[in-house]
Amino acid sequence: MIGTSMKTWLRKYSCQLIVLVVGLFLASSLLRPGWYLSHDGIFHIYRTEEALSMLKLGHFPLRWAGNFDQGFGIPLFSFVYPLPYYLSSLLSVVIGTMWSLKAVTIASYLFGGLGMYLLLSSRGRSFGLFGALIFLLTPYQFLNIFVRGTLGETLAIGLMPWVLYSYQNLKKNNTKLRWYHPLPLAGVLLAHNFLGILFAAFMFGYMITNKTSLKRALASLLISFGIGAFFIIPMITQKNLLYSFAYKDLTFRFDQHFIALKQLLYSKWDYWYSLPGDNDGMSFQLGLAQLSLALLGILAIIWKFPTLSNLYLILAYLGTIFLMHTKSYFIWDSLPLLQSVQFPWRFLFMPLILTPLLASQALLSFQSKKFRYLLMLFFVVLAFINIRNYRNPQQFLDNKEYTDLYRLYYNKTSTTFRTEILPKWSVPHERYKNDELLVNSGNMTIDALSHDPLKINVTINNKPDSSEGRVTILRNYYPGWRVTIDNSKQIEIQPTEDGMIMLKPELGVHNYKIKMSSTPVELLSNTVSLLSVLTLGYLWYTNKKNASSKAKSK
Repeated sequence: MIGTSMKTWLRKYSCQLIVLVVGLFLASSLLRPGWYLSHDGIFHIYRTEEALSMLKLGHFPLRWAGNFDQGFGIPLFSFVYPLPYYLSSLLSVVIGTMWSLKAVTIASYLFGGLGMYLLLSSRGRSFGLFGALIFLLTPYQFLNIFVRGTLGETLAIGLMPWVLYSYQNLKKNNTKLRWYHPLPLAGVLLAHNFLGILFAAFMFGYMITNKTSLKRALASLLISFGIGAFFIIPMITQKNLLYSFAYKDLTFRFDQHFIALKQLLYSKWDYWYSLPGDNDGMSFQLGLAQLSLALLGILAIIWKFPTLSNLYLILAYLGTIFLMHTKSYFIWDSLPLLQSVQFPWRFLFMPLILTPLLASQALLSFQSKKFRYLLMLFFVVLAFINIRNYRNPQQFLDNKEYTDLYRLYYNKTSTTFRTEILPKWSVPHERYKNDELLVNSGNMTIDALSHDPLKINVTINNKPDSSEGRVTILRNYYPGWRVTIDNSKQIEIQPTEDGMIMLKPELGVHNYKIKMSSTPVELLSNTVSLLSVLTLGYLWYTNKKNASSKAKSK
């Protein structure tokens, strides 16, 4: 028989257990052995392996991917969300790359459901359970997991309810700022470039309209940005170092990826890609249950709960719907920063997050608990019926199919377009190199050489009659490369005509160490992040000290 303490525990955490069981059931197809076909899945394999390889070489924080672009290297982790790959690479040591990516995906999905439960359970456990299930049953979740294979977006969405819960906890009874309050938003900022900044902008507005504990809330937001500064600052300020910055048409164009409003209600479930017009090869539906709940929530707010913060939720919901429609072209066309989002339908993450919040307002407007429970049951069943066939990837690959796919892009590119993360000095066409690491264009001799993807150690004898010669290092040039001669002074390097590293050796025999380091911007951003982490430590210490003082006074 189950003991009294166990019964009490089960009763206390029954709703959380339901969320976990339902979420695990919905994502259970990922538990099959082998890898599955998705838009980005194979790239996450490459990035995880590369992150682990770079970490083993002592490269921290992650920035350079030295094995990509056929070994010429690219600044991948300076421009592509690093948090998922810190997690998956470390997990891969224990459970392997495939299972680590599946684990991060499933954990992110479940974690989001638990966060939504905690956020809404302050209004009642039934509110929390209902909101969590609606969140888990939104079709866009399954599009991201099974069709697109978007590890970063899935992780970011899974952390977003925790950002709201953290803010709710902060403003409750004027709670003092704790060390853990900034962490969820910092995680979102590091989990995905676009979603992180867009959601942070939403949170800023939400804090302003709430006003409660505003100073502490804004301080928490600022610390969150500080923690993520090592990635955010270089990602924004060094964008001009990329080839794709000058040639934006080499990647996706926003004007080809607007959606029609009817697609939000229903669009055919498929595993192809987003196409110009509304005849897409993938579904962008929010679902009948979710749209109906959002509408009921909007009406309830206008009728019964028209507070400034609630009206802001309506504005955010309708505003993001508008930004996905072609009518918003003039906004996208006038904001270059917004264009970097690439796909207007990426804003679907906001209705996904906001629908449970609006639904809770709709439920509050009904006095009868019995009717409220029947309404909850109806919408959960309706939402489940809608996604019943969406819970699987298109195909699981056998060993041969996976090997063929893995070899197709291995060490070539980390995204759909090679030029997206390519340094601006490099040539756009793909290059191949032999086993040589450098090219000697003068009368010089190479006496010793050692190297790995992040550093090269070479001894060069530059004879007097070859003073005009140069050495070409077969690596992509980037401002992070540093060259030290004889362990004493740094010398300048330049890019060659096709974007590799050009070194002009001094006369005589000298040792040259070429090492991937940090740019001045990256050094500054690292410092900001370190200071922000130390701030968390200070908050932890003061929180603990105050708690001890209160305990003694009692």
